[in-house]
Amino acid sequence: MKRFFSLLAMVVLGLSGLTAPAQALPAAPTGCTTSIEWVQEGNNYYYGRGNLQCTTGRYKAKLVCRNLQTGVGYVKYGTLVVNAPATTTATCNTGNVAEGVYAVTDPPAAGLSGCVSWAEWVHEGNNHYFGRGIAQCDTGSYRVKITCQNLQTGQMYVVYGQQSTAPNTATGYCYSGNVAQSVEAVPQ
Repeated sequence: MKRFFSLLAMVVLGLSGLTAPAQALPAAPTGCTTSIEWVQEGNNYYYGRGNLQCTTGRYKAKLVCRNLQTGVGYVKYGTLVVNAPATTTATCNTGNVAEGVYAVTDPPAAGLSGCVSWAEWVHEGNNHYFGRGIAQCDTGSYRVKITCQNLQTGQMYVVYGQQSTAPNTATGYCYSGNVAQSVEAVPQ
């Protein structure tokens, strides 16, 4: 019996020294082509479906959409994850338009990845200006960085918005009446 337990201990100790093969990280989608098409839902006809096909990787689609009545933008993820070269889609909310189609690695990459950004109009009483910057990423912690311009003086300056964690949006504003010239997500 003593010999059996000694043999069992050696086997267990020997097996514990073996390492499992490392899991390969998912390949980022490459060679992606995108398109946007019209959607018909009853009497609603809108330019809101994004199509995505890549030559490598595992992915799903992500859209930047805009509500044309309010001017507000948002991100919409598709639900179908596919392996290349399959096509996947995502659709904006009814009546809204797609402005961009992007590939999202599945599972998502580490760090700050998959960032998209855009600018929107701000309405303050009678004052309307293109000064809201929004950024959204698939992974990580970030805030929005907006390069703004005072159109009266021509002066450029940078404003940072609040911190956010994926996949939430981060928002920031130029000073009243000033215009956003560029918007991007930066690591927090």
